[in-house]
Amino acid sequence: MRTLTAPDATQSEILTQLTVTEALLSRAATRISGRARDAEIVPMPDLGLPHNVRRIHGGFFTGAYYSWESDVPMVPVDATVNLCGVSVFRTSADFCDAAEFSRCVAAAKAKLGKESRYVWNFARGNHFIILAEVRRDGGLLPPGRYLVLHASSAEFKDQYNGLYPTADNWYADAIRHEEGEDGRYLRYIHGAPAERFHRLVRMLEDYQRDRQWFCASLVAGRENSLEEVLSVPHYGMPDSCSVAIGCQWLDPARPLAPLLTRPGAPLYLVQARSGGNNEVTTERGRRLLTPHGLGVSSDAALDLGFHPKALGIAGRRYPLEDSLAGESFTAIRDFDRDTDLTRILADCPGTVAAELHQKYSYYRSGEHQ
Repeated sequence: MRTLTAPDATQSEILTQLTVTEALLSRAATRISGRARDAEIVPMPDLGLPHNVRRIHGGFFTGAYYSWESDVPMVPVDATVNLCGVSVFRTSADFCDAAEFSRCVAAAKAKLGKESRYVWNFARGNHFIILAEVRRDGGLLPPGRYLVLHASSAEFKDQYNGLYPTADNWYADAIRHEEGEDGRYLRYIHGAPAERFHRLVRMLEDYQRDRQWFCASLVAGRENSLEEVLSVPHYGMPDSCSVAIGCQWLDPARPLAPLLTRPGAPLYLVQARSGGNNEVTTERGRRLLTPHGLGVSSDAALDLGFHPKALGIAGRRYPLEDSLAGESFTAIRDFDRDTDLTRILADCPGTVAAELHQKYSYYRSGEHQ
């Protein structure tokens, strides 16, 4: 596992668990390959807690890249892979106030529910729709209004055809276990089911991009222009032997990616560059890994306990189906542009190409202006 610069208390506890996950990935790959196979986890500066309790129980956390060598296709299912990302669109749409923005979002949600098979999920977890402004000349983006959308392909989540490890989905009978100590384990699929799984995730990269455009066009309205600036996944499979969770994998030829911060705070577009410890080689070529946000930390010791059907964390016990969203001991990390942006860019080299100021937003915990 690669070194993470100056981990905080939450990250230090997580890194201990990721050491076990890395070993279990290697053991499972070795078992199905019939020879020694290695694994590597690359933590990002935003390494933190996911909301998904089952994912933590299975040994996976947000803000990291997980890779393994294998002679046979293999996918660790408790990584709870889907395809999620952020899209940015320049638009001529203008909203006179927050109420009008809210009405347009509500109308888009209603139309999507009535006339589309897409599942509206912009108010779940840390997803959102934001109207932002670039206010100054001189950056990569011209001054103007931008819609920023963050969501996942919910249509391929926990349905029968989905990628989440539900009890009755299409690959449930193919799940195998690599047992560890102290309640730790790795659940995985291999062979033909894993190959099919990876094909679905790859298909979702284009699907997700189109999905975001359709949703943005409903919010903006037909009478307004909508131009895609970028669409970057941060949750998926960079290749058949890796999973990225809250971690962007950028082609060096297209190194622009968003950095999300906090509700109401500016968002940044960062132009990544080579030269850091965040480069990996995938089946699709060299990639630059970058954080997609700040990550979630805990103000209490995690003190993780892995029980047969529950996770012990911060002095409480949660069933595997639960979520940590909104729990009092968790919070998005604080952000100071001068110190934290400098720290992030030291670990993952790049420059700020544009700054987007939030004007109106829609997400799980409310609408803000």
